[in-house]
Amino acid sequence: MNLKSKLEDYTETEFLVLLNKIFNGECKTEYEYHSLVKHIEIITEHPRRNGLIFYPENGVEDSPEGVLKVIKEWRAKNGKPGFKE
Repeated sequence: MNLKSKLEDYTETEFLVLLNKIFNGECKTEYEYHSLVKHIEIITEHPRRNGLIFYPENGVEDSPEGVLKVIKEWRAKNGKPGFKE
């Protein structure tokens, strides 16, 4: 798996592929799974860290698309770069 160093290096589609791997249990090993979760925590910079994935807040869709929406909204609100076009 080719991981990028910053969120803004991903397109939304590429990032959604990563989230889908977690949600759909598509990681080949436990190490890959934990590494991918940690990678998402680091590059999103969101204060809820992996809670975004495992413990969605009330009203947030428990899906890759729901997580993506929260990340996009939080980054825009906090003046952080979004996904590349």
